Amino acid sequence: MFGTIVNFFAIILGSLIGILFHKRINQDIAYSLFKVLGLCVIYLGIIGLIKVENPMVIILSMALGTLLGEVINIEKKLEAMSNKIEMLVNRYYKGKIKDGFLTATLLFCIGSMAIIGTIESTLSNNHDTLYAKSILDGITSVIFASTMGLGVMLSSFSVLLYQGSISVLANFIKPLVTAVPETIPMISGVGSLMIMGLGINMVFNLKLKISNMLPSIFIPILYAVGLIIWSGIR
Repeated sequence: MFGTIVNFFAIILGSLIGILFHKRINQDIAYSLFKVLGLCVIYLGIIGLIKVENPMVIILSMALGTLLGEVINIEKKLEAMSNKIEMLVNRYYKGKIKDGFLTATLLFCIGSMAIIGTIESTLSNNHDTLYAKSILDGITSVIFASTMGLGVMLSSFSVLLYQGSISVLANFIKPLVTAVPETIPMISGVGSLMIMGLGINMVFNLKLKISNMLPSIFIPILYAVGLIIWSGIR
């Protein structure tokens, strides 16, 4: 959990800098940097996808996961939760919460670095990936918070909850990862495709419902379980 805690405080620190000095940060420059970060996010997604060796599993995971996400309508539930947070916080802080919270939460959580870094941190006590992610998230928080405000800082709690949950899950799936080594690359591939979609949203101002794609991350785990069961039956 140590790497995740470092990531948590990096986002808070970056957000505080962005909020406190937003007037000194030229908004045209911030807007340009926001778009450039969007391009970088797309690039990170592409890099993650290049490593995928079983694209059919990624396609199937995205299709089934998105179908489930649309039925549950995760996007709507997250927006409702964000609105409640916004109403609560607006008693003391006047400003938009929802956009910053949702955008930053998705960006900081669904990338392959969040998944692989947390698993490495938990299973092998190697925090290097999460340290690198902390630097990237901290810099991104400064830019995001300067334009989108307090919601970006609140996303740090989403990161703590999300990566903390992965850390707990990692201990349970350790035998699964050992039995089916491609499980992590498949999960990473799904996450990379979603983070690429988020980057496209940032650059082109589209409204791809990335939140509704989140169940896709769990499909490769079910696929790996299926492989183990099938091997046992054979």
